[in-house]
Order: sequence, then structure tokens, then C-alpha cells
Amino acid sequence: MKKIFLIAFSFFISAQLSAQNYIDFTNHYKSFRLFEKPSIELNYGSSGIKLNGTANNLANAGLIELKLGFTTKRKSYFGKDITGYENRYFFVGNASDKNNPKSKGNEEIKNDLWRFGFGNKDAYGLKLGSVEIMPYNSNSFAWSKFTYENGAMTAEADKNYYNDFNDVFRFGSSTEGGINLQITPGFSIQPQFETAIIFPRHLFGKQLMSSVIEMSGYYLIDNFTKKIMRNAPAAGTFVNFILKNAYEFGFYQLRKDKMNWPFNSAAPMRYYTYKLGLAFTF
Repeated sequence: MKKIFLIAFSFFISAQLSAQNYIDFTNHYKSFRLFEKPSIELNYGSSGIKLNGTANNLANAGLIELKLGFTTKRKSYFGKDITGYENRYFFVGNASDKNNPKSKGNEEIKNDLWRFGFGNKDAYGLKLGSVEIMPYNSNSFAWSKFTYENGAMTAEADKNYYNDFNDVFRFGSSTEGGINLQITPGFSIQPQFETAIIFPRHLFGKQLMSSVIEMSGYYLIDNFTKKIMRNAPAAGTFVNFILKNAYEFGFYQLRKDKMNWPFNSAAPMRYYTYKLGLAFTF
């Protein structure tokens, strides 16, 4: 019942964010139409996994990821060279030491992670001739299944930590910052940095309040950057990118010991990923 309730809550939060994005687009962008163009994104990167309270040498993983979604881009009232960009997507990915050519083999603990989920990325874009730069922020929900070679782990206490996540799907969330470099219409290159957390268990009340605190701060930053966009659109494009991603990274750090910060709760599994993506819009 708790899992069903949490999933329902996740969709509720996503709907609220989508509704806010819809209002923002109708207020600030011309001729808005949702889900305009289908898009495919292919990503590859290197992931590092952390779990506070443990000191084991987990191998860095190579991530292979596919995102399928719909992209909307419109001219903005903020300036003739400013565009609004939004991409809503479903994703599936695998992060494994087998995908990492730099894996040290027996010197590190082998691990594998499968995940799927849905997310939303948005940005203000800056047109520079035929090229367009869109520095974005992305948020997503995911269900992840982590497995590891527990025979290589010596400390029994550390095994107990990792066994909370081992071979079972767990709910989590992630944020991502990146720059969408549109080289030609329909094709872009995206350097990205993602931070993600996986919850060992669900504490609905604490998780709800922690999410409300996080979203309240994000909403204030969003409104602050809109005021900057009105006065300095080109600079505001990058200020929006820096402030939102810095805020999300700060929350990621605050949750390293308490998954439902500021409330007492267990440490989540955390991982960060440097990625490079190729995106195709049709």
C-alpha cells in the first residue's frame, strides 16, 4: 500500500511541476503547443557510487542510457534571440563495471545497476547564428535495481548497508545539469552531469515534507531568474542554469547522510555521472 501511495504521490508531484511549466510557457512563449516533436537521446558516461558509512572500493560503472520523449521549443518574449526549451521523457539505462573500459577488474568490487523512470528538462536557449545554446536543468524519478559482488566485501556491517539495495527495485530521484548544443536543426550534443539518490525504504511523511522544502526553494529561484531574464535575457539564460543546478547539487549534498533531510532518516545510495549525449529531434 505504501508503494502504491508513493507512486501516486510521485505522479502528483510530476503533474504539479508540469502544470507550473505549462503556465510558464503560456505566459512567456508564443504559440505554445505541448509535445510538439518526438525526440531520441543516447547517452554514455562514467558513474561513481557512494554510500555514507561504508568504505568499500566499488568499481566505477559505465552508463548506457536511452531517453524517448517529446520536445517543445518556442520563441520567447524575453528577446528575439531567446527561446524556451522543454523535453519530457521516459528513460532506461544500465550502469555496470562491464561497460567501463577503465575498470580495474579484481581490484574493485563489481556492480551493476538497471533503472527506468520519467523526467523533465527545461531551459532558456540563446541563438548564435545557426547554432543554439540551451543550458538546462532536469529532474526525474526512477526505479533502480542495484546488484554487487558481495563475496568481495569483507566488512559484515558494510554488507548489511548494501544488502538494503541489493537485487531489488528501489525508488529514487535525480537531477541533471547540461548544455544542449544544437549544431543543426534536429541534432544536438549534450555534455551532462547527473546526481542521483536511491532510497533504502519509504518514509512517506518525511519524504513529502523534504520534497516540499526542496520544491519551495526551487520555485523561488525560478521566479528570481525570470526577473533577471526580463532585464538581461542573454545573461539570464546562464544565471538560470547556474542557480538552479547549484541549488539542486546543494540538496544532493545535504541528503548524503539523511535521505529525507532535514529529518532524521537513513543514508541513501548516491551516485554521480559524467555523460555525453546525442539528441535527435524529428
